[in-house]
Amino acid sequence: MVESISHSLKRFLPAQQKKVYPPVGRCIYCGKIDDLTLEHVIPFGLGGKIEFPDASCRECAKITSNFEHTCLRTMYGPLRLLYGMPSRRKKNRPNKLPLKIKKTVSEEWSYTEIEQEKYPFLILFPYFTEPKLLMKDPAPPCRGAVADRFWIRGASPSFVFKQLLEQLVTELGVYSIMPEAKAHVVEFCQMLAKIGYSFAVGELGYGNFEPFLLPGILKAELSDCDSFIGSKVSDEAPSESLHELSIVETDKSNYVLVRIRLLSKLGTPTYFVVVGRFGIV
Repeated sequence: MVESISHSLKRFLPAQQKKVYPPVGRCIYCGKIDDLTLEHVIPFGLGGKIEFPDASCRECAKITSNFEHTCLRTMYGPLRLLYGMPSRRKKNRPNKLPLKIKKTVSEEWSYTEIEQEKYPFLILFPYFTEPKLLMKDPAPPCRGAVADRFWIRGASPSFVFKQLLEQLVTELGVYSIMPEAKAHVVEFCQMLAKIGYSFAVGELGYGNFEPFLLPGILKAELSDCDSFIGSKVSDEAPSESLHELSIVETDKSNYVLVRIRLLSKLGTPTYFVVVGRFGIV
């Protein structure tokens, strides 16, 4: 059974405290010094307010925006609508969304349009193994950007997710409905890598550690990303923060390890990203 997040308040999610790092003066991804733009460590569309002036060239900004937008529009589009999260194109937000339905027990699944105010959907986050670089025993072979399982919660603008499903079945006169979620694990791993790396640069300074994740961020070279990106096996309680970001110590002291928890108010998984190592630049 899918657990649900039972509330309808758009103000349920708190705002992130704004933080602005000093301008870098070069692209933190490729090193270019011309035509630089503002970088958000956590995407603006997820309410991110940690900013990095003059930290990304337009070419790299386009790359990072592409995989961020895939996550924001497909994996978390309905969630962002529900909570009124920031958008640079608010006028283009849809009033209706496609709901998967089965009209009779014998018919194939099809779609119908439902008002956004009544739309039931699933919030999805992937779970991973621990980053292989942190494993004490010999690590198994790399699998790349592959989820072990998923954290899934039902959500809707109404208080009770299950009751809304039952109500819609009656209103639409259908046999069954199927709330959906899309998992773009590759793009999600790129987003985690980008968040972890840019946060580490902001906290520790550009050029102060050897970065591991630039090929994954810029070229989607993720065949060994499970060496660097992982998640906590056990769930943590919901926090009072929108997002959680910190640099944490490891048994291997030369590694730069970033803890990431997106939308932590909802009780989401905790991720760990080994973004680089000290001592070699």
